[in-house]
Amino acid sequence: DITYFATDHNEEEILNPIMEDTDLKISDLKKNEVILDSSFKEDEGIQVGDQVIDKTSKQKLKVVAFAKNAKYGYSEIGFISSDTYTGMRQKTDPSYQWQAQTLVTKKSITSSDLASNLMVADKKQVIDKIPGYKAQNLTLRMITWVLLLASSAILGVFFYILTLQKLKQFGVLKAIGMSMSQITYVQLSQLTIISLIGVLLGLGLATMMAPFLPNSVPSFMTLKDNLTISVSFILTSILCGALSLVKIKKVDPIEVIGGNGE
Repeated sequence: DITYFATDHNEEEILNPIMEDTDLKISDLKKNEVILDSSFKEDEGIQVGDQVIDKTSKQKLKVVAFAKNAKYGYSEIGFISSDTYTGMRQKTDPSYQWQAQTLVTKKSITSSDLASNLMVADKKQVIDKIPGYKAQNLTLRMITWVLLLASSAILGVFFYILTLQKLKQFGVLKAIGMSMSQITYVQLSQLTIISLIGVLLGLGLATMMAPFLPNSVPSFMTLKDNLTISVSFILTSILCGALSLVKIKKVDPIEVIGGNGE
């Protein structure tokens, strides 16, 4: 299962993938040569110099290099030249003529610079148009945020139960002169420390598990996503846990110490 990326005139070299153990570029590809995603080497045992056969056209392709994380959605990519792709298609459709679907450049382009049958799109717009990507990505993000809110709520409930069990202690603290602001600082500090421990454990386990996941399970951890989720978890945990402060504020030291508190 593969998605072919057929390229031509790659002068700016901005489409080149991250290569493994070679300086080969897409523009260096000759006819009937292919650069495969590294998962083919790891899962299928394919090596540089091997020949693979395209299932539809029966065309033999020589593997000249491997690229890291070369995927289109969840499908592995095979980089080939436009001549190679044209030859493969013409075996099943003799009238086929290759035409680029996308023109990629670093230059600043506006719609007025292009023919009427072309449109300008940035990187994000192109990615969002990958079949199934937007819906799938939205679903995964929703699951992530639901789990984040649920775990934060559990931590908040845990602290609320602890607060109910220690109302007498809070009554004593108030009786000896401890202010509500000091109690709030202690509670929120404990919440922050527990949240940080949870975040560090979660990130550590995810980092350790990632190398052992099969290539069929794409796993990418980015600094931006990790920071966003970590900070959001800590903040929502503090907010949920802070609800216990409402109960503490209502504590009457005389009633609680006297045994009438709930």
